[in-house]
Amino acid sequence: MNKLKYILGVLILPIMVACQKTEPVKPTFDVSIAKQEYKVGDTVLFSIRGYADLISFYSGEQGKEYRFKDRIEAGDTKLKLNISTQTLYATQRNNLSLMYSTDFNSSYTTAGVRAATWTDITSRFTLASDAVPLANSVVTVSGEVDLSDLPVSNTPIYFAFRFLGQPSATPGLGARTWRIPVFDLYNVDAKTSVRRATIASVTTAGWLGVDIENPVNKWTIQSGTPFLFFAPASTLLATEDWAVSAALFPNAAVPDLGVGIKDYLKPMSDYKYAFTKEGTYTITFVGKNVNNRGEEAVVKTLTIVVSK
Repeated sequence: MNKLKYILGVLILPIMVACQKTEPVKPTFDVSIAKQEYKVGDTVLFSIRGYADLISFYSGEQGKEYRFKDRIEAGDTKLKLNISTQTLYATQRNNLSLMYSTDFNSSYTTAGVRAATWTDITSRFTLASDAVPLANSVVTVSGEVDLSDLPVSNTPIYFAFRFLGQPSATPGLGARTWRIPVFDLYNVDAKTSVRRATIASVTTAGWLGVDIENPVNKWTIQSGTPFLFFAPASTLLATEDWAVSAALFPNAAVPDLGVGIKDYLKPMSDYKYAFTKEGTYTITFVGKNVNNRGEEAVVKTLTIVVSK
């Protein structure tokens, strides 16, 4: 029976909306609470009166704040990067470097790479060991590294893995193979260290290979594991190759989203919510009346204090 009512509602709703030839009116709904102070875990009863076609709820908790519903950048974050690396075969050491630039002009050519200012930040990370000749290392996780000192305001940042191989007189004893299975760039809240937004991963960073010396050797960028790696086809000659990311934005933020608590088919009713942490919360309800000619919205805000 409930399924039949739902199907009928879905079929009738477009007809009702299509028949509305006037502009939508503002919702008349209101929200109230019995008190302003609660304990952690208490059920807060929001009494909702009036009418709105749609109602969304923002609790005011982190990630659920109405004031950040349109935010795509945040200035109160710290930039973090975690990478994983593995080295295989051969004997040379220190073939791989991690670089960054804030003035690269997105020209993925030898001239474009050389024209930019690149800073080597390899020493901040723990890379896979290349100390044992001809040995394959385990995949080594760098751990979370703070790069908050790198970004320039309102400027994208670029990362690059640079591979430098020295010439070798003996095949198989020169430059090593390097794999980068993980590149996780993200930002966190500066106060709470809670992860805010993922800026790029090894598969979404937009890597492009740039050959500087010895075109036989190239970075491999693929959709399957190990995703990004350099396996020199020739180790007898010197080689220099770069894998450069797309423009990345350190202060990227995910807009906060509300929870839909009423739609066209749902009658008006009270709403209950419990807070799990103490604090002062600005709670927002957004009511909308919508038809094919537009929408009208009313915003209702309440403030409560939650203590232990």
